[in-house]
Amino acid sequence: MKGESNKYTQTVFSSNTNSLRQDSSTTYRNEAEAMRVVSLIKLILSFDHKYNPDDAKKIGVVTPYNGQVHLIKSLLANDADIVSLAQSSSSTIEVNSVDGYQGRERDVIIFSAVRSNHQGNVGFLKDWRRLNVALTRAKSALLVVGDKETLADGDKNWAAFLKWCESSRCVVDDTENP
Repeated sequence: MKGESNKYTQTVFSSNTNSLRQDSSTTYRNEAEAMRVVSLIKLILSFDHKYNPDDAKKIGVVTPYNGQVHLIKSLLANDADIVSLAQSSSSTIEVNSVDGYQGRERDVIIFSAVRSNHQGNVGFLKDWRRLNVALTRAKSALLVVGDKETLADGDKNWAAFLKWCESSRCVVDDTENP
């Protein structure tokens, strides 16, 4: 159910102090969603390691919030399987914010939407230009991880995108089949 805390959706608003900067900033992160992104990267790298060992993938993770960027980077750095698979295949993984990905592409893009709430509040993702950047960076594959009800209720462009995804039968609901 939209906005309910479960193992796949739990958005946390936090005040962070970056050790490189003395000022504090506010950001959002979604730990369960970040863990799902990491598991998808592991699946992609494992598949390529087994079936395409000579094909180095350039994987990008795009997310609107720096809190999520830092969380995903930390999870990736601490996952020995991913580090090993990426090194053995010469694949690269880059995690950055929507604004940081402007004008760049990767073979595979995983977009982490972060926001999950009853109000359908998608934050600055309501800006269609950020949606455009988020969804047009992939050369071969795009995976969107997020709360589809929050996204659809929060913005008409996200609603149209999700409607297209559902009509194309490319929506996977992990809460039903984890």
